[in-house]
Amino acid sequence: MEGKTSFWNRYGLMLLGILIYGIDLALIIFVTQRLYKNIVEVSFVTALLPMNFVFWLMLGKEGREKRREEELNSRLSRWLVLPLFFAMALYIWAKMPYMLEWGYSLAMGAGTLLYHACLRKRIPGWGQRISEIYVCILVLEFFLILSFPLITGMKTVNQAEAILTQQGYEDIHFAVNTPPSGLERIFKADVPELTRSEKKTGFYVFSALDQGEAVGVIVSPASGRIVRQAALSDNLVLDLMIHQ
Repeated sequence: MEGKTSFWNRYGLMLLGILIYGIDLALIIFVTQRLYKNIVEVSFVTALLPMNFVFWLMLGKEGREKRREEELNSRLSRWLVLPLFFAMALYIWAKMPYMLEWGYSLAMGAGTLLYHACLRKRIPGWGQRISEIYVCILVLEFFLILSFPLITGMKTVNQAEAILTQQGYEDIHFAVNTPPSGLERIFKADVPELTRSEKKTGFYVFSALDQGEAVGVIVSPASGRIVRQAALSDNLVLDLMIHQ
């Protein structure tokens, strides 16, 4: 019985962190691939926590203990690292509001702050392992990813398809994504005007029938607006994009 208790006291929090990280990854795949068809991309930021944790394990027992004490008690981690995370989140939000990176930066800062300000002293037994900070960050990341569509207001592929259905299009099929620069290749000199928010993410390209005519339709996930459509018989580039 004592062995079991010792095992869970030593490794329970680490296993919980691994479980939550796995759930976060599954949720990321669902959001990026199923909801947004990879228009919301995954970057190296998702690997920062596990990479840091692996490096920590490679230090050996004495090295881990020394680093744990330094990180948990260092004022530098509280007064410099925290504002850095929040500043990164704000900068990324301003430049790329429809990417997941700002959420990860915000979760890293908020999770570390939550741990040092509240949980470390108020929950019995906390303050002993570096895994505790990771658990705080990963839990916040879970809720941020889950609420990403609500926070950004970004239209999913299914929502964009519903918009086209309401406008009277038929036989609607998602084809591919294209970046804002791709509109110049599709429409050449007749590039549609975009709002500031629309320029900060890519576009959905659908094939559909408009009064019996085969057309390609460009929809902005940022605004839900039908940016432009063109008959496939008149636009070779759009026709190739859809049928490739």
